[in-house]
Amino acid sequence: MFRYIAKILGIFDILTAIIFWVFGFFNIGRGIILFFAVYLLVKGAIFLVSQDIASIGDVVCSIIIFASLGFTMPKLVVSVVSLFLLQKGIFSLF
Repeated sequence: MFRYIAKILGIFDILTAIIFWVFGFFNIGRGIILFFAVYLLVKGAIFLVSQDIASIGDVVCSIIIFASLGFTMPKLVVSVVSLFLLQKGIFSLF
């Protein structure tokens, strides 16, 4: 059962990475970015209890994504956050 939950969360991490990258480079709608930022914050807060370093990464990424709603993020920051979430999601699938 936990494997399936991990795979679903991994797929959401991959979606978050792709959508944030697209938002950072092409400035798509803010509503979907807000949804995924809240998703990362909630997921990070829930798993932060286990003191997992990846959960700290989720919280930091969500803060960066929230900040990107207010001002333009440097492309390097967008790329690093997107790559972190993408690799995290891929590792969750396997």
